[in-house]
Amino acid sequence: MGRVAFRDVVEDDLPLLFELRRDLSLQSLLLTVPDALDDASLQAWVARRRQDPGGLFRMIIDTAANEAVGYTQVSQVHRKNRTGYGGISLAAKARGRGLGQATLRELVRTACEELGLIKLLSEVRVDNFAALRLNLSVGYRIVGTLEDHFTDSFGETHDALLLERKLKLT
Repeated sequence: MGRVAFRDVVEDDLPLLFELRRDLSLQSLLLTVPDALDDASLQAWVARRRQDPGGLFRMIIDTAANEAVGYTQVSQVHRKNRTGYGGISLAAKARGRGLGQATLRELVRTACEELGLIKLLSEVRVDNFAALRLNLSVGYRIVGTLEDHFTDSFGETHDALLLERKLKLT
């Protein structure tokens, strides 16, 4: 077994998911502005993500500690072109330990083998150097810059880099 594993979301995961979603600075780095942050809205967000047709929404498990440390997702899946947008969100305690790279590698494998995708895309804020390094380390490449692409919850506008990772079918 690898350093990380994915599993479906269970009720006990909601506090961690809510904590990550309520971290507006983190969400801004992930190019997201949550609509609302009350428990009912966050439960609805989890339900929507879990029901995304063709997509994926799973918890990231640190196998050494046997604990959930974040979530991963594939969204905006285009079935005919077999592409989707992949992303991860790790709790602060899990960052800087190599779990991000292990998670992205597992996401690439899962997107290819379980979802049948041939390409993953990602949008990364130009100032999110950690995410950029992480994506490049697992084979993503920069294909362009999206100028003034994202306005965060603080009203600041950011450029984003568009990255792609071709997947190998085994």
